Amino acid sequence: MHTLTSGSKLAGKMVFVPYNQFKDVKFIAEGGFSKIYKAIWIDGPVTNYWSNKRRKRNYEVVLKKLNNSKEITYKELNELKIFHEFSLNWKKSNFDYNYDKNNYISKYFGITQEPVTKDIMIIMPYYNSGDLINYLTNDFYRLRDIISGLVNIHSVNILHRDFHSGNIFFLDKRHVYLGDLGLSKSATEFTDDDNNNENYGIIPYMAPEIFKGQKYTKKSDIYSFGMIMWEFMTGRRPFWNRSHDAELIIEICDGLRPPIVTNAPEGYIELMKECWNSVPNKRPEATDIYMKL
Repeated sequence: MHTLTSGSKLAGKMVFVPYNQFKDVKFIAEGGFSKIYKAIWIDGPVTNYWSNKRRKRNYEVVLKKLNNSKEITYKELNELKIFHEFSLNWKKSNFDYNYDKNNYISKYFGITQEPVTKDIMIIMPYYNSGDLINYLTNDFYRLRDIISGLVNIHSVNILHRDFHSGNIFFLDKRHVYLGDLGLSKSATEFTDDDNNNENYGIIPYMAPEIFKGQKYTKKSDIYSFGMIMWEFMTGRRPFWNRSHDAELIIEICDGLRPPIVTNAPEGYIELMKECWNSVPNKRPEATDIYMKL
């Protein structure tokens, strides 16, 4: 069993936080591999890189409990590994952790351990306005913020690999963050996962080449962004009226895409279609999308 002790340093300023530091822990949601809780962190995160004394006390956080993770290793804590790699390489924040600075990526403060099950819980901020599903809007400036997050991830050669509206969080009307980097990995990293036939994600947001056994690339994330553009345009999830089954996968691989049903600007529709092109190399780069939005 992997033993965690108070003060164990993981990456940068992210450490193990004793579970008794959290109060008012309340269950709020459940995913395929985790349970989500809201809590109050009594001491709160450090707000100054140079001093542990400056903290945001009684800070609202989310505790993401990874199911059956009591024997997890550091290698398997992939969300923290990816965040560490990102924080070390992103040029605008390579010497400081400023909680008011928005790089459009959800912050990760560290981990704790649930005392009964011994499962690992990742500590991250609580976003008051929920995810994109609960906050669909025609404010296309927010869409530009979302692609900014993807630009930042891709700039340090990291793939998201699970990019959908449920992983886009709103602190308020002006602050958007990309989260849930649990499936993310370096674009140059090759693991056994790439050799098996298992695919992870929500079918309507997954690029057709993934269903055909090809590797994830940055262009796979771009396909997902095209679906998010459609969701912004219509207020519905792509293929909301279809079962997410093998039949849908086959049709997506054959070129099926959500219908264009609104009077969105022609340039917007064309960019969206470029993003979900069946040929990965014909999809734009994240930086190109940012410039066009």
